[in-house]
Amino acid sequence: MNEQNLMSLGEFITALQALPYPAALLLEKNKEEVFFLGRNRAFSSYLEIPENQDTRPDPKNCLDVLNIQLEDKSRHPLIHHGGHTFPLRTMTAKGKPMSVTARIIPLRELAGEVLSLLILEDKREQDRLLQKLNKIHLQYDAFFEQSPDIHYLIDTRGYFLEMNLKGAEYFKRTKEEIIGLHYLEVIHELDHRLVNEYFGKVLEKQIAQVELRSVNKTGDVGYLDITAIPVIIEGEVMEVFGVAKDISKRKDMEIELLESEERYRSLFEDNIDAVVTYDLEGNFLHLNKATEELMGYSAEELIGKPFLPFILPEYQQFTLKEFSKVLNGHSIRYETAMFNRKQEVVHLHITVMPLIIGGEMKGIHCIGKDITNRKNMERSLKKVAYQDHLTHLPNQRAMMEDFDRLLEDEARIGVLVLDLDRFKSINDNWGHEVGDELLKAVSQRLLYHVHDHRAKLYRYGGDEYIFLYGFTERSEVESFAENLQSLFKDPFIIHYAEVSVSSSIGISLYPEDGEDLETLLKKSDNAMYYSKKTGRNHATFYGTKGMEREDEALRMELLLKEAMKKEEFSLVYQPQVELLSGKITGVEALLRWHSQELGTVPPNQFIKVAEDSGLIIELGNWVTKKALSDLAKWNQLGYQLEMSVNISTHQFYHPEFLLCLERMIKDEKVPPSQLVLEITESIASHAEVVQKELQKIKELGLKVAIDDFGTGYSSLKYLKDFPIDYLKIDKSFVDGIEEDDKSRDIVSTIITLAHNLGMLTVAEGAETRKQVDFLKMEGCDSVQGYYYGKPMTEASLLDFLTVYEPHN
Repeated sequence: MNEQNLMSLGEFITALQALPYPAALLLEKNKEEVFFLGRNRAFSSYLEIPENQDTRPDPKNCLDVLNIQLEDKSRHPLIHHGGHTFPLRTMTAKGKPMSVTARIIPLRELAGEVLSLLILEDKREQDRLLQKLNKIHLQYDAFFEQSPDIHYLIDTRGYFLEMNLKGAEYFKRTKEEIIGLHYLEVIHELDHRLVNEYFGKVLEKQIAQVELRSVNKTGDVGYLDITAIPVIIEGEVMEVFGVAKDISKRKDMEIELLESEERYRSLFEDNIDAVVTYDLEGNFLHLNKATEELMGYSAEELIGKPFLPFILPEYQQFTLKEFSKVLNGHSIRYETAMFNRKQEVVHLHITVMPLIIGGEMKGIHCIGKDITNRKNMERSLKKVAYQDHLTHLPNQRAMMEDFDRLLEDEARIGVLVLDLDRFKSINDNWGHEVGDELLKAVSQRLLYHVHDHRAKLYRYGGDEYIFLYGFTERSEVESFAENLQSLFKDPFIIHYAEVSVSSSIGISLYPEDGEDLETLLKKSDNAMYYSKKTGRNHATFYGTKGMEREDEALRMELLLKEAMKKEEFSLVYQPQVELLSGKITGVEALLRWHSQELGTVPPNQFIKVAEDSGLIIELGNWVTKKALSDLAKWNQLGYQLEMSVNISTHQFYHPEFLLCLERMIKDEKVPPSQLVLEITESIASHAEVVQKELQKIKELGLKVAIDDFGTGYSSLKYLKDFPIDYLKIDKSFVDGIEEDDKSRDIVSTIITLAHNLGMLTVAEGAETRKQVDFLKMEGCDSVQGYYYGKPMTEASLLDFLTVYEPHN
């Protein structure tokens, strides 16, 4: 019998010995010879065969052992067992004749060799024995196949003989694919040496247990805990039975735990910040090297001691309060300061976290970051941020914070703006160095002579100073302002020369004149300018009779701010008509303000206020965005028009003008070529800057028009150098076309000049047929005016476009 067949006996040998009935294992080879392979004790006892009698595999030996009486032994049912059950006449080893019923049960067939079980007993006993054997076999099958673990058999060369369903599923192969594979094909190559070592131990009849990395059919790596048991028959290892448990999840958890421990170790031991573990009373339990270096104490000196005595006394109450919050199970962050061993102050940013184990708080983790350098820098920066660099007086930022604090202490506050008279002429005639020295001298005199503890002095900028003054009666403010004026009677000595200067003062009062600092400063500033206009060298309270114009400008500014919030602004659109075709090719967006308080306010009354106050930036952006939004809607309706938008000088020079404009165009998804920016001639006073900005505008694909041409900047050089698309002829020239030869000549000249420079012309304010005919005759490209259409709302414009018919 070859080794392959012998190895298959391992799973039956135990069952054979356990049977209480005579049983033997037979091997038929090529249907000619029967080998007697083994018997159980019941078989030996039944036939009175001595235990030590030789039973080596031999066909003759098989019949001799059974004492079978046949004339032609070659035809005995042991060789030709067609029915498997047959009568058998034999005798015991002591010569006692016996007639028994023999039953042959095939167990395995492979390459012409049949392994069978021979049972000697009566039929009833045979049936009972068969049932028991089948049960054992089924139990084994169930144990092997249905186990939640991987069960397998391999031969002594390492090739799989059997694999249960769990194993096939784990390795992502069918049973047929696994049978015949070598075990190295399912073990990770890094563990080949180890698995070979343990397999060698099994072949030496040892039970082996090992954890290995496995590889399935798709290349996924897992972990197995393998127990390999040698199947020993007659002293030889015939097969290896293995049980493998999938421990991938456990291994992943172990790896994760190891990584977590390493991260914790790195966080604790290698952290550049101080990391400490305290007990619940705040005593040191563990600390890292960084803590020792930060505090200047060794771990042995700190462990067991409370942290609080190391904290600066003025921080102790706050620190203890914040530290105690962690006892509620929450992480807390705060800043504190401590003394190190050298009694140096160390500022710390602290993070404390509860240490919870098994649902119970066992301690407190703490991470302390040294922020001493940051704190020192903050103090330096605060000094710079809150102090004027020239005079070293508190600056505007300090004033804003002090005003909020002053509100808590004072019921009434005076805001006094002091401005030096004719300071510009001193700068121009004596130089900026003398001007700076004068500002410093003024600051020193004001500080030295102002002893009232209720007054706080600030440099506002330029030659302006601000006083915040807490008072009870208005007369106190008047007296304080008079004292300030008296300080300028004596000259200042600057570089051994006497410099005389006076001051103008404007005063506003809280809460009468305003409830916020911005409003109060505006009103004080207006009052100060009124002092300058009315002779200088005196103080004026806001609201003084005669300063109505300044008051009106401030009122207009405040109403403009409210108008932005209340959405009181709107746009109207005036059509632009191409003279040759009579078609509407564009519109100009015009801003309108309908104030709830003032009614309709003309642009010439509020635009200047918006520019002086800086509101023009926000207002101009709103106009552009609204115009582009409407244009996008018109495009969807099929109206392809150019949109002209007026841009103020303040907008044009704003550093974020182009970025904001480009973003709005992208947001509204409008072709840049449809937007025309109308600028005034006054912008051209800074030619080099303007040329660069206009070039950027053209690179964005936008068009540029010069508005009110001929009424502003006189130089024509910029027309040659600047990338301009349109010249808009001012309405004042168009008005005189019918009666004034000079106006007609000017209009004709502008049209000719524009065309010679490759520009188009748009005439504003055309109201009569005669004006339109003249403009058309002179070659003007487009007209905008009442003759074709007044400024109209978006809804009216859409109605107008629907019914409009081109006419010449």
